[in-house]
Amino acid sequence: MKRGNNKLYALTLLIATPAWIAILIAKGRGTIGINWPTAILGAVWIPALTLAALLGLTGVLVLLHAVTKRIHEWKRRRKVARTLWESMEGLTLNNIGPIYGIRRQPGEKNRSYKRRILKAARTLDTVNVQNAPTPATGQKLDAIAKKHGLRRYPHETDEQLQSRIREAVLKNLEGGRKNGRV
Repeated sequence: MKRGNNKLYALTLLIATPAWIAILIAKGRGTIGINWPTAILGAVWIPALTLAALLGLTGVLVLLHAVTKRIHEWKRRRKVARTLWESMEGLTLNNIGPIYGIRRQPGEKNRSYKRRILKAARTLDTVNVQNAPTPATGQKLDAIAKKHGLRRYPHETDEQLQSRIREAVLKNLEGGRKNGRV
């Protein structure tokens, strides 16, 4: 057994021995009202109480250290996660911005860049998506073809019929220009 492992017990005896001598002196002078056997057994119970108090204090300090360590680790992980989130959000915004014709200004924060992207996206979406006509399909497309004197071929797709209708409309327009109409 190493000698350095007995520091707590040595500290206990260093504190308890003067306390025991003080109790014996006080009993001899009659200032404390305990009996002699209890005063003499103080050589045992004073170090035991001191040791218990020091062990309790050590336990509290160990618990405080563990809690402090957990709090610091939690703060460190939160900081790392926040940094990763911000960098990933920045990379995502840098990829989305050019789609809407927005470039990041030097030193611009993610928040303002995101607002500009959303503003541009709202204006583009309202102009392009909501007002854009959708091409006719199915029976509506057949009705349009009938207006232009066309019929759907067996196994013909909507895209093929749409291109034939476009060609027919262009021919009518070109023919009308040639005849002086339009």
